[in-house]
Amino acid sequence: MEYLASLLTNIVEQMKLVPMQKLALQPGVRAVYRLTIRYHDRRAYDSVATLIRTSGNGAMLEVVFRGRFEQKPLRSLVTQADYEALVSGFQKVNFDKLGDQPKLLSYGQDLWMWERAAGTFHKSVLLAPVGAEGVYWQLVRLAWTHLGEAVRMLESG
Repeated sequence: MEYLASLLTNIVEQMKLVPMQKLALQPGVRAVYRLTIRYHDRRAYDSVATLIRTSGNGAMLEVVFRGRFEQKPLRSLVTQADYEALVSGFQKVNFDKLGDQPKLLSYGQDLWMWERAAGTFHKSVLLAPVGAEGVYWQLVRLAWTHLGEAVRMLESG
């Protein structure tokens, strides 16, 4: 699993994005959620979607596609209802104590890494959306239902 996690953390590092732990410690930041997506067959650009909840401005989603748009984030506001549903969904699956999806393959499947950070707390969970079941399927549904822009595919080539 460590190898798979490094594939996804390398995407964030290559894009030179601010690490979750640093974002969570910035003044006014209440919580940070991040979804990193790696397409195994390169049919689409890998992406990193970061949702930052601040005390003053609500929730902002920033999506960056590796190798596109000069690594500039595409920004959109997330409604309070979608934000609350996402937080509630993370609580329902007990995200903070959840392990990585079992039996992930090191090849031939798209990989997602969900992360959550608040203050000094940081947690990540690896999953493969195709074949995900139970709580892992719930994490896939949360993204599609409440953060549609985070899972938008930008086809390559």
